[in-house]
Amino acid sequence: MACFLVPMAFGIMTTAFGKKASAKLHMNWLNMLLWGGVIGLALEHVAHKEIIFTPPFLTAASSWSDATVMFKEMATIGTAMLVGIVAVWAVMVIVYNRFIDPSRAKNLA
Repeated sequence: MACFLVPMAFGIMTTAFGKKASAKLHMNWLNMLLWGGVIGLALEHVAHKEIIFTPPFLTAASSWSDATVMFKEMATIGTAMLVGIVAVWAVMVIVYNRFIDPSRAKNLA
């Protein structure tokens, strides 16, 4: 329904404030993971007619009982997706900074 809104909100924040973070954090990787997932899920939701192009845009927001289900899904599935994306990004950054970073290789030689 609207689970992609949780990673989208985080993606907006990391896009806006990511430039202030250290280059070693590779915030562009996190943004690519977030926005790729958001766009893919949004397209899937459009294909299944869960997102429409007339208000209220989300079919689950048409009634209060459907909206409560949508908010529960955002809290559970959306948060789990966000945690998964951040975990994958964290592993990528750790592996790159520890084993692949060319600047470290020069210092070790």
